[in-house]
Amino acid sequence: MASKVVTEQRVETSAGVVNGHMHDTRHAGGKFAEPPRPVRSLGASYAVRIGGMFGMMFALIIWRIYWTPTPLPISSAPTLFSEDRALRHVNKLAGEIGERQVSTPALDLSAHFLLQTGQHLVQQAEGRDDLLVQVRQEQVSGGVLMALLGLELANIYQNLSNIVLTITPRAHQTVPAVLVNAHFDSAIGSPGASDCASPVGVMLEAARVFIANPDIKLAGPIIFLFNGAEETLSQAAHGFMAHDRQSGELGAFINLESTGPGGPDILFQASGSWTTEVYAKAAPHARGQVFGQDLMDAQIIPADTDYRMFSYKYYGSLPGVDIAFLLDSSAYHTHNDSPQRIRPGTVQAMGDNIVAVIPAFAQYLSEAAANNLPPASPATSDSVYFDIFGLWMISYRASTAKWLHSSVLPLVLLAPPPGVQRGPMARMAGICVLSMLCCLAAPAAVGGLRAFISGQQLVWFSNHLAGAFIYMPAALVGGLLPFRLAHRRGVSIATQVAGSCLFNAILAVILTVVGGKVAYSHFSWAAAAYISLWIVPKVDSPTGLSAALACAIVPATSVLTGILLLATHLMEKMSMTGAPPGPLVWGPDAIMGALFGAGTFVYAGYIMPWLAHCLKRPFKWTMRALMLISVISAVTASLTLDTYTPQTPKRLFLQHLIRVANNGEQESLYAAASSDATPVDVVLKGMNLTPAQQDGREWLAMYPMHDMIRGRVFAAPPADRELFPTSPTVHLLSRDSSGGTAEGTDRLHLELRLPRPGVGVVSVTGPLHAWAFTDQLPRPVSMRGVPQHVARYGGNVGTETWPFWLDVRVSSFFLIMVLCTISKFQKGCLKPQDWIAHLYLLSTCIVVLSVILWRIVVARSWRAVRWTCAWVHACMRLSVYGSCKSALLEHARMDVSHLLRGNSPALQCPAQLCAVSLPWDNRSCILSSMDVILLRCGCASALCMQGGEAVTVSIAASFLTKTAAVESFTQQMPNWIANSATTTFQSSWTF
Repeated sequence: MASKVVTEQRVETSAGVVNGHMHDTRHAGGKFAEPPRPVRSLGASYAVRIGGMFGMMFALIIWRIYWTPTPLPISSAPTLFSEDRALRHVNKLAGEIGERQVSTPALDLSAHFLLQTGQHLVQQAEGRDDLLVQVRQEQVSGGVLMALLGLELANIYQNLSNIVLTITPRAHQTVPAVLVNAHFDSAIGSPGASDCASPVGVMLEAARVFIANPDIKLAGPIIFLFNGAEETLSQAAHGFMAHDRQSGELGAFINLESTGPGGPDILFQASGSWTTEVYAKAAPHARGQVFGQDLMDAQIIPADTDYRMFSYKYYGSLPGVDIAFLLDSSAYHTHNDSPQRIRPGTVQAMGDNIVAVIPAFAQYLSEAAANNLPPASPATSDSVYFDIFGLWMISYRASTAKWLHSSVLPLVLLAPPPGVQRGPMARMAGICVLSMLCCLAAPAAVGGLRAFISGQQLVWFSNHLAGAFIYMPAALVGGLLPFRLAHRRGVSIATQVAGSCLFNAILAVILTVVGGKVAYSHFSWAAAAYISLWIVPKVDSPTGLSAALACAIVPATSVLTGILLLATHLMEKMSMTGAPPGPLVWGPDAIMGALFGAGTFVYAGYIMPWLAHCLKRPFKWTMRALMLISVISAVTASLTLDTYTPQTPKRLFLQHLIRVANNGEQESLYAAASSDATPVDVVLKGMNLTPAQQDGREWLAMYPMHDMIRGRVFAAPPADRELFPTSPTVHLLSRDSSGGTAEGTDRLHLELRLPRPGVGVVSVTGPLHAWAFTDQLPRPVSMRGVPQHVARYGGNVGTETWPFWLDVRVSSFFLIMVLCTISKFQKGCLKPQDWIAHLYLLSTCIVVLSVILWRIVVARSWRAVRWTCAWVHACMRLSVYGSCKSALLEHARMDVSHLLRGNSPALQCPAQLCAVSLPWDNRSCILSSMDVILLRCGCASALCMQGGEAVTVSIAASFLTKTAAVESFTQQMPNWIANSATTTFQSSWTF
């Protein structure tokens, strides 16, 4: 009887019977896969241990991120770097002088202060026989063709100030120099204490330390560049590299920047692998995250620094590093960026690092010069770098990363861990893909739905902890759910971890191939998973879990610092990353949720299947609890939190916009726009404003960021005539038919005249062949099918005029005409006193037809037929349907008299010659295909209108003087608004 019972309880493994359930373990080819086996859960207590360990690492890394050294006071030894001494310079620039924008007198005061401070350092160095210290001020002008946000533009500048302080060891004068750079201008509406007065103070204090401390032996020259125009797209830095006499003597650079007064100083961009290696060894508080480099290279965020003007990877020729204060970006480019907001110890940390790194860079360049080695080579141009706990910075070359990051994949395929078969492992890799997608989708859905239902966007902007409670529980739910499917199918934990290993190994190879430096994070997780499966014989045990957690410490800590810094920075920067279209205002909340999900997935690594394994029994209740936390946090935040506070303000862009028509009439408007998901109407609610019509060009002065903001336009008081007695104009000086860069082109010599120095945009629409701004034309954008080329300009005092030239294509015939400013024609009959104008137009038609007929018969230019029809049609309409205003007669009489005397005036607004309005059918006949030039023919003067395609020059000139109208507007704003106000003129000229 006993033997019968034993027979009935037999487990038939060949048929796949396990615990009374049938499982087909055979593949189509007849081979058997891993037989399903009972999966025993370790219990929820082990899940608590996992959460506790990762929570402790989370807390420890947050503490290390905000840790700073003790600031040294002014009374500290002169041979040491002192934060308090550096902050004296910051208080002078950001506290006393205040806002320092290009074209303003405050920027000149700042340059004078830096020059005086440099002269004091020169005097202090007189007792050092081994050092030669010099300081000078230079003015730079030029231009560069650059790309930003997928658009190309010419970036031109005039009369910008740079202060150059040089410390040269007399024994090493021929060694390539180390360039240390920071800018002393600030953004509109910001005193710029952190961005970038604090790095300027660091540089001045570091230079003083090098002079005061004879124990610091410099192995090469050090050039401290204080450049005066970074906020205008790094114009002054380019001017130094393009025109300074010492730019050819450089060997490497260190660029100091800031995106917030909260610190810490992070190395986030580098070119030349040796630069990161030297920095990691020399800096006492070295921190670096390659996450930032991948973001900057991909141009995912709308930001840039002077690094691009120096690095050989972009517009410069040098290897170097880019270091920036990263946190508290909610104060970045606002009035809150004051000296009082700078977190104590952050300046001390950067100063300690710079004082140690600069001599190390000089030493490397000296040794490289002695060994005839180049500072960088293409084979070793990139590097991978990251820090662990802010204590150790790891850096290795990209050439090493290629084989290192790809090494785990062949190992896991050729030698799978014990007890793991390739087929189930590959299927688990697919489960990991699903887990990643769900981990991104779940918090994105929670964030998007919260914003859509509540109508309140970015509720976490003023409280980052609320964002963590809203997104992270939902991300865990999304990441854990797919592994529940694996448990139901009886897949062992070893196979699940091996699948995660395979997934991360594949992702590491893919990222390495496409050039992503963050491949190190997936490589580290793959390597740790592979090791954890080999060191313990029985994986599904408490010992196996302990081994897995021990192996996870290194990859988790190596990626968590970067994840936390990146998440915090993006949450603070989300207020200036662009306004989505109206129906998609919930988009930024969904995007931030997806980013939280990505960070959660990368931080968890192969611990995600372990966590799901330990939660097998209370899995449903755990998932419900996590989702409940997300939902309750979302509801509570929407009901109780304010998106913006005085400490975390909303950024509002405000323009007193003056549109100048072709006849000189001005239309005064307020243009207010938002750069985030919260519509500008929320700010303007309750204000008594009269809406005005938009034409889509209100924010052309911010090109290429103009498409990132959306706003409204309202009627405004007229422009201040005392500040702006005239409006900006473009003057046609002459036309050279033989001066073009190519055959068949003419050169137009033009001049932009401004009422005062400013910054802005020049847009040229039409068949342009070349221009004076850059050697090559930027890639055009299409403006209703016509190519448009854009140039940004900026200049200081003395740049009220901007001469330039354009090379345009010529057509095959000339039309000799007398200058006539055609005003708006109205429907009606000609009055008797208008017979002069009528006769004027009739004679014009006769001249035009005669010249065209001559071109057809003699020159056989059949293109003239089209212009004949156009001119006959236009002149007939003008004669029959139009009546001239008195302005037409005045201009006609004036121009005829000037013509007879041979001194026809310069054309201040040639577009007035071309605009003709025909109200009878509500259409405009634009004769803008005629270019107006002035010809000298012996003793006579004549105005020539040349047929062909039109070239239109549009300008958006911004002036940083706040008018009374702007002040009255901003006074109505709530205290949680940070506004950047300018006065902008817009006008166009057709040639």
